[in-house]
Amino acid sequence: MLPDKALKKKLMEKYQDEQVFVVPFESVTHIQDKFTPSTDDIKALDLYDKLGKYILRYDAEYNPAFQQLIPYVLITDKSGEKFYVSKRIAGDNRLLENYSLGFGGHINPCDGSVSVILKALHRELNEELDMTMIEDSIDFLGNVRDLTSTTPDHLGFVFSVKVKRVKIKEKDKLKGSWMTKEELVDNYFHFEGWSKYVIDHFFESMKAQS
Repeated sequence: MLPDKALKKKLMEKYQDEQVFVVPFESVTHIQDKFTPSTDDIKALDLYDKLGKYILRYDAEYNPAFQQLIPYVLITDKSGEKFYVSKRIAGDNRLLENYSLGFGGHINPCDGSVSVILKALHRELNEELDMTMIEDSIDFLGNVRDLTSTTPDHLGFVFSVKVKRVKIKEKDKLKGSWMTKEELVDNYFHFEGWSKYVIDHFFESMKAQS
């Protein structure tokens, strides 16, 4: 459902000339709701370069014709057994004290037109974290979305990245900490929506292995 005139005006004032990368909704209907694991090679994601385009963000928000693509990155230690999560300590009151399992954000024109998802991944990590990545440790895990939420126009591409060290850059807004999969499950109800869907997948995998 497209925003009414009042909401559109607010969106225009908020986002001004910001542009984001989108693809037609029809091009991603094969991706299921919540978390969908994938075995695709990272290079296969380059197909979205040709499917998508940059449009003004205020035209993309609440627009059912498009999906805004978001790299959503899980940070793990060398073993892959612990995950670096962030806790909101300032800013949006709706998110205060909530945890997020993933790091990332929108794809913008500065990310170019080739391998846009991966370029945005690296840029977002550099903006949000002070980290040393282990070489060749980026894995594509699958997709996450919530078609019943207030932001059904966003589609996440979930990656895992192993690091030697990591710290939050915006220490006035976020606090970082390490959690095992078991601790993620224990703190489940403190996580935001997309994180919960990924943790659901972890929980099911843990049950299958027990």
